[in-house]
Amino acid sequence: MTSQRIDRTLLAALSLCLGLAACATPPKPRELEMFEGIRKNPGVADAAKKSPELVAAADKLAIKSGEEWQSNDLEESRRDALMAQIKLKTALAISEQEQMKARIQVLSNQQADAEEELATASKDLASATEALELRQKLGAAQKAAAADRERLSQQMSSEQQKAQAEKQKLSLQLATEQKLAAAQLALRTADTVEANRYAQAPYSAAADMLKKAEAEIKAGDLVGAQLSAEVARQHAERAAELAKPAYEQAEQTTQNRARDEALQRDATAIPGVAVRIERIGDSQRLVISVQDLFNKRETALGSGHEPLLDSLAVLINKYPTYPIHVLGRTETRGKPGELLAMSQARAQSVSTALAARGVDPRRMTVSADPAPSADAKTAPAPRAKSNRVEIVFLYH
Repeated sequence: MTSQRIDRTLLAALSLCLGLAACATPPKPRELEMFEGIRKNPGVADAAKKSPELVAAADKLAIKSGEEWQSNDLEESRRDALMAQIKLKTALAISEQEQMKARIQVLSNQQADAEEELATASKDLASATEALELRQKLGAAQKAAAADRERLSQQMSSEQQKAQAEKQKLSLQLATEQKLAAAQLALRTADTVEANRYAQAPYSAAADMLKKAEAEIKAGDLVGAQLSAEVARQHAERAAELAKPAYEQAEQTTQNRARDEALQRDATAIPGVAVRIERIGDSQRLVISVQDLFNKRETALGSGHEPLLDSLAVLINKYPTYPIHVLGRTETRGKPGELLAMSQARAQSVSTALAARGVDPRRMTVSADPAPSADAKTAPAPRAKSNRVEIVFLYH
């Protein structure tokens, strides 16, 4: 099976996977759409020949991203799609660089041929000169030999000058192509971090100078093209350097936002809890409020709450990057010291139960707060709401 048939088979598998996912999943991640667009690039076929491992890895990541998207694992889908983009863009850049190397090799061969012709001409001139010297020694044809020598000398001199000029032209063309290849590779590298978005000024300057260099090559101004290509390379490298931090931060922010939204959806789906978002200054946190885990003023967990605790442990382990704060709350009616101790003991009981279900204890901090969210001086129902344990996910 040829590489083109393999490409078509992988694209068909990816399209089928994504098509099946479209019936029951959220909108396709932007990163996956961008990968599909890049995958349609005609240059991918050559890239697959030059870097089959990279292209195959990119396709596998894209298929995995589609499966994760189908499973509503949007954070993993975006991450794998982004990694697939990077691998495919790298394969394309390597393919383009190999093509440039081939062109440079052709020019090098032409230069070698020109040098060989120059050497042959020099040898011919030496041979002709020796022949004329022999004729001069004969004496009979001295004048004719002198005339022949002058004619041949002029002819060979003209050929030497032409060969030298051709050699210089090829050398200049080779150097120009090398400069142009370096600028193009630098601009492709800048594309991998979306420099056209995060470093528009130097990226645009690089693109403009690259176009100018290409136009100068067509016009025969190879010296000007070298200068323009060098400036384009410098601008492209600067654009990539400036864009990389912003690109990485934007990608991380997008992933964090998607993860926060997924956490809120999963938390809200747990029955028997109340979920709210609290914002404190520039930061925020998700609070899961759980009531009726304890009987009256006891600190040991009551029976029948195992499914709820299992669900909470599964949720916490599904999102391992969030620090967890287990907060015990009680009503304010009573002795403050006793209420605080009871709140602390209840929070510790919940923390212990979660640890027994696989939650890393190092992720959890435990504290108590006897202050209720409802007015404890009113009816028993609001006071009962004050007796609760809160599982707090601290956002980054």
